[in-house]
Amino acid sequence: MKKIKLRKNLCADALIARVAKNFKKIPDHRAKEPQIKLTDGLMSAYAMFSIKSSSMLQFMENAKKKNLHNIFLIEKVPSDTHMRVMLDDIDPDSLRPAFTDIFRQIQRGKNLEQMVFFNGCYLVSLDGTGYFFSDKINCANCLVKSSKTGQAKYYHQMLGAAIVHPDRREVIPFYPEAIIKQDGDNKNDCERNAAKRFLKKFRQDHPYLPVIIIEDALSANAPHIDQLRRYNCQLYLGLTGCLKSVILSGAKRSREPVPSLSREIPLARERLI
Repeated sequence: MKKIKLRKNLCADALIARVAKNFKKIPDHRAKEPQIKLTDGLMSAYAMFSIKSSSMLQFMENAKKKNLHNIFLIEKVPSDTHMRVMLDDIDPDSLRPAFTDIFRQIQRGKNLEQMVFFNGCYLVSLDGTGYFFSDKINCANCLVKSSKTGQAKYYHQMLGAAIVHPDRREVIPFYPEAIIKQDGDNKNDCERNAAKRFLKKFRQDHPYLPVIIIEDALSANAPHIDQLRRYNCQLYLGLTGCLKSVILSGAKRSREPVPSLSREIPLARERLI
């Protein structure tokens, strides 16, 4: 695996400082004068995931170390309960600028060019994932399903996306799209609807970025493929029961060879009109 050579403005300290700078722009929704800044709450949550704490309680123990404050630019770490209260009412889209700002820095530093995969295009892996599940704790945005016994199960999911490369260990994430109930809708949201929202926002943030979207067989449906064409995206589809992948685009049928994503699974190229 090759490593990407980074400039000084893309080292860990510089990126953490840039994240903190973007977090400071998020308006504080709390009415009273807070004892702990919203930026400290956001950076504490960021630090908790960065150091891969297994729980909030473990993070609280790590937070006693002075170097954690210095590295993540935190003045005061909130308690686990206080952190939840601080962050629960933040609009998730207010975090988007932090992602796009860092992405622009990678583009300006010419580091993104090292992730080009084929014909000047970048591979973008797009897939849904779950990050919360409970049969007791729930909120207004929870997705709900019933078990065989009729008991309600509450869960949260999101659609994640990142630039990947088969020869690189690094990935470059984009802002994910939450799979949640939309305003005024009582039905569960789904990955297909989240993909529609993601693609629209993705092209607003990156209108000219040439990409090949990688997805599983669940995405092999005509409405989704048409939408990818509309947003000028090519696509690798994993087909169930087939040891191949397919690139779909609006061009004519072509027999040009495509570099393999895996040495074990050969790829065939298919152009569909």
